[in-house]
Amino acid sequence: MARYRIITPEQVVFHYQTAGLVSRAMAWLIDQLFITVLRFTAVYALKEGGDVGHTAIILIFFILDFFYFTIFELYWAGQTPGKRYFGIRVIAAGGGKLGFNETFMRNLVRILDSLPMAMTVGGIVALLDPYSRRLGDMAADTLVAVDSTRPLPSESVVVAGRVNTFQEDPAIRARILNRATREERDLIFDLTVRRDELDPDAREELFRRAGVMIRERYNLPTDIEHLSDEQATLNVALTLESAKIA
Repeated sequence: MARYRIITPEQVVFHYQTAGLVSRAMAWLIDQLFITVLRFTAVYALKEGGDVGHTAIILIFFILDFFYFTIFELYWAGQTPGKRYFGIRVIAAGGGKLGFNETFMRNLVRILDSLPMAMTVGGIVALLDPYSRRLGDMAADTLVAVDSTRPLPSESVVVAGRVNTFQEDPAIRARILNRATREERDLIFDLTVRRDELDPDAREELFRRAGVMIRERYNLPTDIEHLSDEQATLNVALTLESAKIA
């Protein structure tokens, strides 16, 4: 495993622990088991369906082979059932949001990584690459990272004399927890933890953007305008941390 660093244009630094080959291999085995169960289920359910049933089986096999990983990674924030079980996920190497183009490309190249069998080429390439990337990761500019849930240090979130009204108001708390995505949580946490490392102007601008986002995203009431953008962001971070949202 290695540490991968991303620096945004605003000079905010993100660190990720890349996933090792063992955890990736075990996650792949879990996914293959899941795919196999789905295949057997399709065959059992459609085997008596004649030509229509056989066509449906072929279509299901095709979807599982080419879109299982793409769909899960796209809608589960870079995770498949196997990756989620072993606590790893795919991220965009440039720090942006993982999108369809990245997930589709890395899984399209999976055909090459799978040669001659059982991800042999991909495993060898990942073993030689410093960040354990297979060919699909290189083509899509992605990598697989450990899905850590680092807690916020208390000294980074406690502000004397302020009260976190977001946690005290059940409606606001519920909106934050229900609407927050994993990407939003990561961005809010990293900004909160690293705020003292930022240049004052960059800090003010980043928290201004975060304040606009959280007020619109979580439909915060207008009577909290007394809170600065930074304090409002800290309150959201505390609310997410208290629930251990994943």
